[in-house]
Amino acid sequence: MLELRCLFGVTVLTLAAGLATRLRLSAAQRHCIWTVALGLSMTLPWLLQWSPPVETIVGKNVIEMQRVFITVTPQTPAAPVDWPKMLWWAGMAAVGGWWLFGFVRVAGMVAASSEHSTHDGVAVRMCAGLRMPAVAAGPVILIPEAAASWPSERLEMVLTHELGHVRRWDLLWRLIGTIACCVYWFHPLAWWALAQQRRESEMSCDDRVLNTHTAPAAYAEGLLAVAREASGHATPAALMAMAKPNELEGRLVAVLDNGRRRGGSGVLVAAMSLVLGLMAVTPLAAWQDASGAQMKGAVRDMVGVIPGAKVVLRLNGDGAAYEFESGPDGLYAVKGLPEGSYSVEVLKPGYAANSLGKLSITSKIRLADFFLEIGRIRETVTVDGGKRDSAAATSASDSGPKRIRVSGNIQAAKLLSKVNPVYPKEAKAAGVQGTVRMQMVVSKEGNVMGLTLLTSPSAELARSAMEAVTQWKYSPTLLNGDPIEIQTIVDVNYTLAP
Repeated sequence: MLELRCLFGVTVLTLAAGLATRLRLSAAQRHCIWTVALGLSMTLPWLLQWSPPVETIVGKNVIEMQRVFITVTPQTPAAPVDWPKMLWWAGMAAVGGWWLFGFVRVAGMVAASSEHSTHDGVAVRMCAGLRMPAVAAGPVILIPEAAASWPSERLEMVLTHELGHVRRWDLLWRLIGTIACCVYWFHPLAWWALAQQRRESEMSCDDRVLNTHTAPAAYAEGLLAVAREASGHATPAALMAMAKPNELEGRLVAVLDNGRRRGGSGVLVAAMSLVLGLMAVTPLAAWQDASGAQMKGAVRDMVGVIPGAKVVLRLNGDGAAYEFESGPDGLYAVKGLPEGSYSVEVLKPGYAANSLGKLSITSKIRLADFFLEIGRIRETVTVDGGKRDSAAATSASDSGPKRIRVSGNIQAAKLLSKVNPVYPKEAKAAGVQGTVRMQMVVSKEGNVMGLTLLTSPSAELARSAMEAVTQWKYSPTLLNGDPIEIQTIVDVNYTLAP
């Protein structure tokens, strides 16, 4: 989908630039439009992948139960090898390598050239293997050895033209166009746009020469002379050569046309071109799967990701339901969700209940990471005191403590040893019975700490229960193989026979 949108975006930008340059503009303004179009084309793979920032949602604990409320969607299966994309990257590498070889070759030509002079602070060097004036990185102006016999007027026009490339930063703009063609090496419109950019840059420098009060006829004669001397000799594509034969006819017509605009390109033209270009590609950024919205993110806890969470997502609270599970890496990504408000619950034993209320999906891409808290375990012990007037010793329930089993990536704590609470004689004689509820934390070593009384029918029952529970010993609770602290609720039920 991204590749298709990129290709469509390049086509739209190139055609829009072609239409815009049909207006009555100067060559410098047309060059600016082509450069902006190529620059935006180069950045399309990144522009079209823009997504809203990820929102991390932490639910609030509400009640003690083995379910959480959250929004999550399943992890898509691993995609097969994308051969079209592999071919695209291979072509980019080949074209990029070809251009790089050209730049290395030009660097060698510059190194082998000899110093000639300077023109307005820019070095001018004479290159033995060159037949046409050009500009290379440095910046440096390269002229052929034949320039030694040129008339001074022609040399001045040539140097003024090449200096125009330096002052206009044409080497940088040409590099942007080159990179765009490397990215879209198979798209003919990208190469056409690069050719138009180069043509307009040469015509812009022609205008700079003519704006120095040089006679158009004299300059046209000089261009012809330069092209004639270079006839039959190839110039490296990495160089900005002055008078390539395939461009010469149109340039001569423009030079001799006294009605043409020959002004420069200001910041306003560049800004307008950029704004209009972004407006042209903005709809592509929102163009996703037409069947609905996308949702991506991760479900995590204090240690890492949470796999295998069963999700029930219900549109508008009681509408269509979607059920799935998170992937083994805790990540999720789903397409085709109708936009709207969802109530969602995730069933995952071992995590505290969380409430997120309603979650709206109103854009084509919704990103959300969710953080869950480790749930509580519960121990229940029944202490049967027999009859109120019985003198028999108190006894504890034979069934022992009851644990809520914690599944998933949590290995639940196991009660290794316990001391049974004893029914206090005073409470038994007074007929006091009921449940003592306590909250505690099982440490990483399995010890009881932070024991807190929550409710109790009497102080005697509370003291009896807390004295016994304090001596309990657990095996460590493991999360992904690492010991953690976990909160525990303990209920001690004191009962008397009627």
